[in-house]
Amino acid sequence: MMKKTVSLLLLLLVGQFSFSQQNVIANAKRTAQLMIDNYLKKDYENYVNFLYPTEIKYRGGRNKFVTLLKSNDEHSKLINIKTVSQKIIGISKAYHAGKELHCAISVENKSSGDEGLMILRTTLLAISTDQGKTWKFITTGDKTPTQVHKMVPKFNEDLMWDAGSFNILKK
Repeated sequence: MMKKTVSLLLLLLVGQFSFSQQNVIANAKRTAQLMIDNYLKKDYENYVNFLYPTEIKYRGGRNKFVTLLKSNDEHSKLINIKTVSQKIIGISKAYHAGKELHCAISVENKSSGDEGLMILRTTLLAISTDQGKTWKFITTGDKTPTQVHKMVPKFNEDLMWDAGSFNILKK
């Protein structure tokens, strides 16, 4: 009887962990989508609210980064590049890293221009300091793994992400 009770308790705990992991991942994905939506609406002031503090510092501070995003927008217009879509294409499981949770979210960005359709695949490193209730992000596309590791106080070495890719489908 005792063996059955212990087995049942273990089964319930594993089930609860699995359910919790699903909720944490779903919330990370939902938060990343909100960040992407702000970017697509060109609401850069709210977009940067989703970034991890060291990402904002890496970009020169909040105001400088918002100005850079707006400038990039104007430059894209001048050279006839338009965003077609930006979507989440995958998400890893959440890993414990000290008191934080980390996961990797794969994103695909499509833009059109005179050359054709440009497809950029990159990864967002999602970081939660409150067990998955809220998430902040680091973009990894323009950083080496060493740079990303330096931006995060604790880093779980089991977390892996795709280096990303860039392709142009000619017209």
